[in-house]
Amino acid sequence: MTPCQYAGSELRRSEQAAQVIQRSATVLVFGAAALLLWWLYGNRLILGTNDEGIYLDAAERILHGQQPYRDFFGYMSPGSFWIHALVFRLFGTTLAAARSLVVLYAALECALVYWLVARFASPGCALATTFLFFAFETSDASRMTAQHRWDSAAFSLAAIALCTGALIDRRRLWFAVSGALMVLAAIATPSMALLGVITLVWLVWQRELRPNAAWFLSGMLAAATLFFLALCLNGILGPLAAQMAWLSKNYSIVNGMPYGSIVGGYRALFDGVAGWELGISAWLVFCMALPAVLPIVSLAGGAAFLLCPLQRNDALRSVLPYLMLCIAALVISIYPRADVEHLSFVAPLPYAVAGILAYRWVPTRLRAWLTLWMAVWAVAFFAVGAGGLRGQEVRTPVGNIRANVDDGRLVSGLLERVHPGDSLFVYPYKPLLYFLTQGENPTRYSYVQPGLMTPQDAALALADLKRKPPQWVIYLDLDPVQFERVWPAAAGHDLHFQELEAWIKGNYRASDLPPITGYVLMQRQQ
Repeated sequence: MTPCQYAGSELRRSEQAAQVIQRSATVLVFGAAALLLWWLYGNRLILGTNDEGIYLDAAERILHGQQPYRDFFGYMSPGSFWIHALVFRLFGTTLAAARSLVVLYAALECALVYWLVARFASPGCALATTFLFFAFETSDASRMTAQHRWDSAAFSLAAIALCTGALIDRRRLWFAVSGALMVLAAIATPSMALLGVITLVWLVWQRELRPNAAWFLSGMLAAATLFFLALCLNGILGPLAAQMAWLSKNYSIVNGMPYGSIVGGYRALFDGVAGWELGISAWLVFCMALPAVLPIVSLAGGAAFLLCPLQRNDALRSVLPYLMLCIAALVISIYPRADVEHLSFVAPLPYAVAGILAYRWVPTRLRAWLTLWMAVWAVAFFAVGAGGLRGQEVRTPVGNIRANVDDGRLVSGLLERVHPGDSLFVYPYKPLLYFLTQGENPTRYSYVQPGLMTPQDAALALADLKRKPPQWVIYLDLDPVQFERVWPAAAGHDLHFQELEAWIKGNYRASDLPPITGYVLMQRQQ
């Protein structure tokens, strides 16, 4: 063996060893994140969010033989409904089973952020970026609940990572798997289809990558064909098309929010703040707004990197344009509700790209101090958000759950009145209560949200109620001010379905149970 051959052999061995270490570290990051998140959120009751119950109630209906769109209202494509139904079938209908998906998705995102940064920066930078991502983005308990964007975000990030690795390592099979994952992301969130289109155009655009486009397209077609067959076999292809038409007409009316906005607006965060507290508050707001800041930083920093003449012959140059396009597509995919909360679901890739660019652009000492400064705030965010989350144990029909003292007392009181199998209607929007009580909803609507639902939807719900009046109603007398705080685009709309609400008030009386997040338990008058 010549000296050149020996040196080349040693280099290959060194690269292979580095890849093994990197993969092992990625697995360790996944495991550590999953264990911590499971301990914190695995069976944690979080009443502050409204959306989680949509997916849990829909999954349970599917287990009982119902089909979305045909037998019950579903405002999204069926991917998340099917995934949760499968989890319930395999592991039982429990809150812990549902949360296992959220934990796995969040842990997977942490692992992929680490892998991307380690591949194009350094292990130390990867660990720091992953820590900041984990601490900031999992500190909000309301975000760690079942949600269709968790499914699509995890699938899309895995697809991007596979495609990125395939671009560097020339693994054609990875392109096919990436294409299939892109379709799975779109089945959970239809707007994610844009990501698949951009990836395909990117592969076709560059001559040397065109053979890989066929592999990517084959993966997409295989997954899309299976999805089409599933829709046909379940008899919901037509109902799904009709629901998507309904969604395109009604969703943006009430759900629109400007890019980077927060519920209640930023001004409310500075009310009564002055002097040195103003600086602290400003930095807290900056940390809170990172999901909106980082996409801009990543796109601007990426453009500067590509234009810099000193950054030639770099592996990052071959994939950075693709990653930047993906960031833009991910941001567009959350339209029309582009607030910080929804931007958080597409934040992993901006975190990774920002971490890589910080490693390439920021001097070592400055980067170390900046990392330490951000880590202090990340720990503070996580400590405040996750502090005291374990709470007390409460027995429910969906397994033992953890709740703080107040929520636990309220839920226990509710479960003493409403038993599994009791007929129950929740209005306008708290479908998690169907799941917790295992009450039977006599309507096809797990929620009837004013501003989103039409008068025709309310009339259909009322017809079901009159045909089979439930024993219990859990009712919120909606405050327009509070509603418009969360959904500012609803301002000026009639937020009450008068006939439906009049029927409830005329046939049900309030119980003495304290309200649950404003919702009052009402019993049918004999």
